[in-house]
Amino acid sequence: MTVLQIVKALAGEEDINFGDSDTTFSRQTRSGGTTSIHYIDSKSIPANTLGGVVDTHLHTQNTDTGTTEDTFEVNSDGFGVTLSSTGLSADRTYTFPNTWSSQPLVGYTDLIGTGSGATTGAKTVGVYDVAGNFTGGTVEAVLAELATDVAAYLLPYGYKRGFTLGYVSTSVISLTQGQWHHSGTTEQMVYSAGAFNYTLSSLSGTQLQYIYLDDSAIVSAGTAVITLTQITNSTTAPTFSNTKYGWYNGEDRCIGAVYVEGGLARKFRLFSDNYYGFYEAHILFTSANSPTSDTSLDFSAFVPAFSTGCRIAIQHATTGDQISFKPTTGWAAKTQVTVADAAEYQDARVDLDTDQTALWATDTDSQTIIGLHGYYTGDL
Repeated sequence: MTVLQIVKALAGEEDINFGDSDTTFSRQTRSGGTTSIHYIDSKSIPANTLGGVVDTHLHTQNTDTGTTEDTFEVNSDGFGVTLSSTGLSADRTYTFPNTWSSQPLVGYTDLIGTGSGATTGAKTVGVYDVAGNFTGGTVEAVLAELATDVAAYLLPYGYKRGFTLGYVSTSVISLTQGQWHHSGTTEQMVYSAGAFNYTLSSLSGTQLQYIYLDDSAIVSAGTAVITLTQITNSTTAPTFSNTKYGWYNGEDRCIGAVYVEGGLARKFRLFSDNYYGFYEAHILFTSANSPTSDTSLDFSAFVPAFSTGCRIAIQHATTGDQISFKPTTGWAAKTQVTVADAAEYQDARVDLDTDQTALWATDTDSQTIIGLHGYYTGDL
């Protein structure tokens, strides 16, 4: 059999003639018979799908609604993007935004970013502000507005609440929980997490030990929380600062004072009206000859720099005499005590000058004893 015969025999099973494939024509076979054969046109060109032709898929919308695959990749022959459902615990729906003509996708790294890029972090995330309290629309813009508002808000300068001193032993005091404004190296409110005890240092002789918020220790700690390590004591008296709104020694704010005698803190108690009371009275004056004209009486060994008022007890030998006290020369208002019983002590409140002295005088030159009960701490 020639090559031509073989080719003819094979082609005869489905001949090649162009025309309308919906119609057929007869073609002689190799054995001498005939067979019906379709004409060839676009409908009969095989498609990729088994048993189909191109015509059955031309211009037909794909109606697939999903895939059972966990991932789907766009641009699989280059740097592509893979959509992955791995790790989901339920179905999720992501709706495309119908806002800007071009909407970039922002990832987790972008949202937490702190860089200066225009589309990162707080510059990207919007703010839900139905009341219209802010003009900005992003977190960064709103934070900037808040920072401006906070900077314009003055701290409660001079504020104090707590840190009340209490006696524990001859070298230890207690401090209640408190919060104070501290204008030191850092302008801030400082506070304690609870009450604590503080051991006084460098006690000797007779002295006033002033208790301070220790600025250097606060700076070193790097926190506004006060513990006993941020407290210090010193014999250096504070002065009032009009710019800091309180009594300060440098950057240290004074919160009280303790009287020391013989190197031991003397027992005390703080009462209402900021009254610091000694457990035992301290003798200021005792003599058989009291002054009959204004004479200075010095309270500064017992009364701290921030106090201008105290309570005393007086015993005077001449019944009916008047004893007067006033803060300074020319002061018209006086504290006057009339002696009712020469054998008894009588109490009185005395106003002091800023150096903790007062002028006093008696009607007659007589035996007099004056003891100090305590002082008023004033506004620290």
